[in-house]
Amino acid sequence: MLLPHVKLGFVILASFVLASGVAAKPSEQTRVLQLCTKTYGATVDQKRNLFSLNEFYVLRLNFNRRGQLTLLAVEPKYYYDDDHPDWAEPDHFPYLSKTEYERLVAEVDRVKPKGPLVKPASPISFITNMTAWRRETHRAGVLEWGELVDLGRGDNAPLLVRWFRVYYSKRAT
Repeated sequence: MLLPHVKLGFVILASFVLASGVAAKPSEQTRVLQLCTKTYGATVDQKRNLFSLNEFYVLRLNFNRRGQLTLLAVEPKYYYDDDHPDWAEPDHFPYLSKTEYERLVAEVDRVKPKGPLVKPASPISFITNMTAWRRETHRAGVLEWGELVDLGRGDNAPLLVRWFRVYYSKRAT
């Protein structure tokens, strides 16, 4: 008769221990937001989880209902000028150089790694609004970016990037 009560007590005790261990672990959303706040300062738009990278670019974070990061984007501030009129598109926008782009991709990879490259970008891309859309697949995410295409810049013009986004999944491949 005592044995069923001991078993029940053990189950209840184990449930409390497991529940307290789960509750103590911060969510990915909390960890990512804290890391971005430490790295980039306070959010400039809490509704959209925007962090200012510089005068022209913001970092945008999207989370799913479970608090997992699903998208990390570096985009021009003028994309959000409806809510932020002072972020209007300037006449001469300074796009990201190849060096700046690579530095930012490495920097955001510390927020959440996209994993090793699985499938490189195709040499052929479609072009809209003077932007060549490129995409490469990594083990835990897909990196997509827009390269400036302007025939007036010449054949040997340096790479300029308008924006980039990392779409995360448990396994992108």
